[in-house]
Amino acid sequence: MSLCINPGCTQPGNPDTDLFCSSCGSELLLAGRYRVSRLLGEGGFGRIYEVTHKGIAKVLKILINDEPKAVELFEQEARVLTQLNHPGIPKGEENFTFFPRNHQTPLYCLVMEKISGLNLEEYQKKRGNRPIDEKLALDWLFQIVDILQAVHQKNFFHRDIKPSNIILRPDGQLVLIDFGTVRQVTETYMLKQSAGNVTSMISPGYTPLEQIHGQAVPQSDFYALGRTFVYLLTGQEPSNLYDAGNDILMWRPHAPHICSELGDFIDSLMVRVYQRPKDTQVLLEKLQAINSELNPSRPSQKPDDSTVNRAQSNHVGGFGSLGIAVAGFFNQFQNSDPSSVMGVILKSFDFDVVTLDKYGDIVKRRCHQTKYFTEYLGNGLGLDMVYIPGGRFLMGSPETEKGHSDDESPQHWVRVSPFYMGKFTVTQAQWRTVATLFQVSPPLNPQPSKFKGDTLPVEKVSWYEAMKFCAILSRLTGRNYRLPTEAEWEYACRAGTSTPFHFGETITTEVANYDGHCRYSSEPEGVYRKQTTRVGSFGLANSFGLYDMHGNVWEWCSDHWYPNYLSAPVDGSAWLNSINNYDNHYRILRGGSWDIIPGICRSACRFSYIPADDIDVNIGFRVVCDVTMA
Repeated sequence: MSLCINPGCTQPGNPDTDLFCSSCGSELLLAGRYRVSRLLGEGGFGRIYEVTHKGIAKVLKILINDEPKAVELFEQEARVLTQLNHPGIPKGEENFTFFPRNHQTPLYCLVMEKISGLNLEEYQKKRGNRPIDEKLALDWLFQIVDILQAVHQKNFFHRDIKPSNIILRPDGQLVLIDFGTVRQVTETYMLKQSAGNVTSMISPGYTPLEQIHGQAVPQSDFYALGRTFVYLLTGQEPSNLYDAGNDILMWRPHAPHICSELGDFIDSLMVRVYQRPKDTQVLLEKLQAINSELNPSRPSQKPDDSTVNRAQSNHVGGFGSLGIAVAGFFNQFQNSDPSSVMGVILKSFDFDVVTLDKYGDIVKRRCHQTKYFTEYLGNGLGLDMVYIPGGRFLMGSPETEKGHSDDESPQHWVRVSPFYMGKFTVTQAQWRTVATLFQVSPPLNPQPSKFKGDTLPVEKVSWYEAMKFCAILSRLTGRNYRLPTEAEWEYACRAGTSTPFHFGETITTEVANYDGHCRYSSEPEGVYRKQTTRVGSFGLANSFGLYDMHGNVWEWCSDHWYPNYLSAPVDGSAWLNSINNYDNHYRILRGGSWDIIPGICRSACRFSYIPADDIDVNIGFRVVCDVTMA
């Protein structure tokens, strides 16, 4: 069925192969490519249809009302959705004007990504309006505040946050919809607001007082967010919980299952506008603090020291539970058993994690456990691949961080899917074994390194050679091995931390290999070894179970170099210049090296390097492997 969208058409149904409506003669292939398949909804101002293009379903929103104000808001929505790039915001494909046959006014059209799932009002009704639990509330708060941060950073604010405008995708991602009433904070808007010429947008029970009076500001979204979570945590409409006599929302007695910190946070969103948190960054920091209180690191028995020989032998370990406890907040991948997807045998290992203060003293030591599998390469060698759970993190560094560079800005939240990552950087023995497995042209030099040793990291490896190593390994195993994206690398390095190093406020030469004659904070001067050290030799990992993320050798990432994070992907994918995907455009190095000052070894520090020949003696790499089979 191909539908005609002419509002005056009396028989809009047509065969899929027709180009023009048999009833009114209007075009059926909109903008030369979109075919309308069904009506999804309609209101006084317009209609929403499902359309298809090349077999992919999308959403078409059309405006029937041609009043100047309605057209202005519609065009603003189109502009906003094409500017914002976030997995929690529908992607605007394009907008155009359509002229139906014998219709006096044009139809304004906006094509958007189709979002599958229930909105949160439908979700609650399907559950019998049972309150959501504390853990889910915290997860959803993180997601929506993350979305709002993307909106507010562009100087927009939504003005209509409520349960029916938030869709829950089947994969657990929340999506904020209906940007038709969005406003941008501009000088013109402020002048209109001062003159009382701003149209009010009211959703009973969710709209703050200042917005009702035409004085909405970005913090008005916080009020609506708080009211939304009152509904979700109580199963009741906020207006039903209002005590008019005392002018108070009596919601907390109906949510006894949540902690006082979370309740206080939600209350802080609904106070008078001048008392609300100033921006989304403050909200995210408060949520992180609440999460840390609710999910402290779990202590366990101190394990034996981890050694490289264990990692490179035919180690057979027992099965164990995934026990990653990190300081940050993570959304766990829905499949709790990655081996069922990957087709590998997972083992467990224990490892020590320490935190240093600014003086370089260990102020916390704990034991973690995680899962990994060993990829056997032959010659008695194995490559240990550690499971990294998916989640969200704040990429980049604040301007207040010592050593901060402009290329680490702006900080932005990124969602990363699960993957496996090398426990260590690739060693010379592993490189030599893989390099000689198959004949390739040009061949890989089996011994490129200056500093010789089987358990030393391979160095003097170009980006192209590292890519070729991954291709050979993929051919050998049938799994998809590759270099990490820059976002994956920083996410894996931080392992839930937000400090300059995953070790904390600084590093010392007792935990990492770098130029110890230089200091980062108030730690004592250390040693300068002037060469690489055996991988894992310090015996200390981050909370994911990865070793040597700071110093020893630089590590290649798959991305092209960009001088800042403006327009950077937020889904963990590689940021590539598609025109120059495989040329000598600069690529990314991360982590610092044995001959670098400590500030360059920070989690957020970035470095650009030509991917071709003439590689320095401080450049190596570690591999990642997709959770799904290649």
